[in-house]
Amino acid sequence: MRGFSFIAGGPGGWGGRPYLRRLRSERRDVRQSSSSSASGAGPSGRASYFEKVAGWEAPLKAAITSGGLSSVGDLLAQALISQAAAREGAPAPAYDPLRTARMFGYGFSWYGPCQYYWYNLLDWLMPVKTTATFLSKVAANQLVLAPITLSTVFAYNLALTGKADAISTKIRDDLWPTMQNGWKFWIPAASLNFYCVPLKSQVLYMSACGVLWTAYLSYTSNMPPPAPAAAAAAGAEVPAKKSCCSGKCNK
Repeated sequence: MRGFSFIAGGPGGWGGRPYLRRLRSERRDVRQSSSSSASGAGPSGRASYFEKVAGWEAPLKAAITSGGLSSVGDLLAQALISQAAAREGAPAPAYDPLRTARMFGYGFSWYGPCQYYWYNLLDWLMPVKTTATFLSKVAANQLVLAPITLSTVFAYNLALTGKADAISTKIRDDLWPTMQNGWKFWIPAASLNFYCVPLKSQVLYMSACGVLWTAYLSYTSNMPPPAPAAAAAAGAEVPAKKSCCSGKCNK
């Protein structure tokens, strides 16, 4: 009887209730562990930032997208410069393929991957869409990402054209005016991006918007910084105002 009880699943056998409860619990733990591993979630049920951006396919796609559109932006910038020279009757500058290659390299090696990790960071820090998070993302984009992007593109172009000694002057003179001009374009564009564009399409959308901005950046970043001596001479040559009285100017 004792052996029969064991085989038939008595209280102490393999078919008893304690064993079944333990078996169900183990199966449930395995399912939960598998689900957590598949989603990349940590103990809190939420994936860490590094798990969120793991892999190389998405950053590479962002790099290629940004590099290609940066090249288009530079082509547009050079075409506009040629048209402006033609309107003024000046000889149009020859097309500079190295300049286009530099802008492609900037978008591929820095701007595209930077956008990918940046937008994923914002989404990870502020996953819930509210008015506060929306405004915070737009503000962070313009106050944190913008100065980093502008400083790097100025330094990148000057370094590759053998003018690394002018980087500090360029940033000092052009960073703030360029940021102010950028706000007029990027605040509306970034607002639309964070409001209704899915995370997986944000780099593509912002890079597409950036074709015009890259044209502007390519133009400003390739403008030579003013020489201190020339600036001082220009200030010294400003004529003094003539005093006028009763409609007659004293000579």
